[in-house]
Amino acid sequence: MERIKFCACEIEGDTIKKPVAAIDNLIEMTKTHKPLWMPMSNEYGFFAPRIDPDNIARAFVIDVAEPKLTKEEQGGKDMFGIDWEYVPVAGGSMVRPGQPLMEDVNDWKEFIKFPNVAEWDWEGAAKANEALVNGERIMAWTMLNGFMFERLISFMEFEGAAMAIIDEDQVDAVKELLDKITTEVYIPYLECIAKYFPTVKMLWVHDDWGTQRSPFFSLNACMDVLVPNMQKFVAKAHELGFFVQFHSCGANEMLIDAYKATGVDMWQGMANINDFNKLYKDHGFCVTLQLPEAANNPDLTEEEAEAIAKAFCEEFIVNGEINAVASIGFTTNPKVPKYIYKISREMLNA
Repeated sequence: MERIKFCACEIEGDTIKKPVAAIDNLIEMTKTHKPLWMPMSNEYGFFAPRIDPDNIARAFVIDVAEPKLTKEEQGGKDMFGIDWEYVPVAGGSMVRPGQPLMEDVNDWKEFIKFPNVAEWDWEGAAKANEALVNGERIMAWTMLNGFMFERLISFMEFEGAAMAIIDEDQVDAVKELLDKITTEVYIPYLECIAKYFPTVKMLWVHDDWGTQRSPFFSLNACMDVLVPNMQKFVAKAHELGFFVQFHSCGANEMLIDAYKATGVDMWQGMANINDFNKLYKDHGFCVTLQLPEAANNPDLTEEEAEAIAKAFCEEFIVNGEINAVASIGFTTNPKVPKYIYKISREMLNA
């Protein structure tokens, strides 16, 4: 990417006129660690079209198609035919409990039916959502139903899935099943996104690996069972030109080597129980960096906002390089990201 030095005309009031598309800047960061500016989380939105039955089952459809989901449509069968029930108080869906599809993974060939994602109406979905995905904002295609472990939970419930990945009598079948899901469902899924939604260049892939206290499983189990197929998926995603953000909740700092081994471009997790700023400094792995609490002050002056942004940029931009995304929340004072942009532009293009 051509190096373009910062000029004052890029900022008019609170409006930023960026010299290249935000997705190109984000991908440049993954390639060289020298983007034109520090990427920020407010540069992208989430896209979860109804073409994927998982999104309807989870009541998490984000697209421009009309009409929006009715109460009766929230929940239902996901792409594998598993029933999900919408829980209003939680604002989301869960698999109906007490009815696991199978109790032993060795029986998966008897119970699991694989969707043919290529048969979905991709052309119609692309036409319906053309205005949304062709805008200036990065649209992150959302894969919400759990890529590996959570998908196994949907088949077996939590206890069954947790046991299966450490049970020597089941673990080989788990690996076989996850490999088939990756090669026959997820990789064709990626190919369809790339073909019909060429402007979508970011994936927001979900799979929670822990609780608020610790991971669900050991690092060794994760590396042995989950990481190999994540690697295969991510390699294909990169081949097709996608940036892969892996959303994985839990106090999972001890799994940092597994997250890195998957090849994903970024781990997005729960900041209040993981020290992402420290993880970034210790491991150089792309994470969402947390702004100081002072950035949420609605009464910041321009000078105060600039000072916060300057200290933040100087802490994390090292030797003219950055490999992280600044987390911009709903409560972040809008003056702060403006100055993060300005200062990081100057520092990264000095």
